Amino acid sequence: MGTDTGAAAERHIAPARRAYYGIAEIADALGMNRQLITAWRRRGSHGMPKPDAELSAGPVWRGDTIEPWIDRVRSDHGDQTGHPLCPSVALRAGRRMLRLAAVLLEEPIRTRLLNQVLADARELLPIVDAAADDPLSRAVADLVSPVRETADGSADLTAFRARVLGEVEHLSALLDLVAVRAPALATSARSEHDV
Repeated sequence: MGTDTGAAAERHIAPARRAYYGIAEIADALGMNRQLITAWRRRGSHGMPKPDAELSAGPVWRGDTIEPWIDRVRSDHGDQTGHPLCPSVALRAGRRMLRLAAVLLEEPIRTRLLNQVLADARELLPIVDAAADDPLSRAVADLVSPVRETADGSADLTAFRARVLGEVEHLSALLDLVAVRAPALATSARSEHDV
C-alpha cells in the first residue's frame, strides 16, 4: 500500500510527458486555466514558444518544444496549490456572481444565458480550491459555493436564486478583504461599483 501512495505522489509531482500538447494539455500540466494559457499565447507573453502546427482544433506543440517552457513556468510560479488567492481572481468571482444574480432575477429566465453564466462561474472553482486557506480565499469560496452545489444541475431554481443572492450580499466584505492585499485594485472596483 505504501508503494501505491508513493507512486501517486510521484505522478502528482512529475506529470507524465506527452508527445503533443494543445492548450488544454498545457493548462493541465501547469494546473492553470485554459483561458490564461490562450491569453499568454495570443500576447506572446511569458516566453511561450510558438506552436509547431496549427490545426482546426487549435495550436499544437511537440513535447520537446513545450516541455522545457512548462518546466520553467512551473519553477517560476511554483506549485499554485496553497498560494494566496490573487485579488483580481476575487474580483472576477464577484463580477461573475453578480452576473449570475442578474440573470436569476430576469423574468423569464433565459436558460441558455443562465447555463453560460454558470459555466463562467464554475470555471473559477479549481482556482479557488487550489488557493491557501486564508480569509480572502474563504470569502471567495463562500461566494461561489452555490455554483459548486449546482454542478449536477438538480437544484431547485428558487432555492438556488436565494443562495446566490444571499452570497452576493457579502460582496462589500469581499472588497474589504481585497483592499488589504491590493488597495489600488479595491479602490478601482469600489468606484466602479458605486457608479
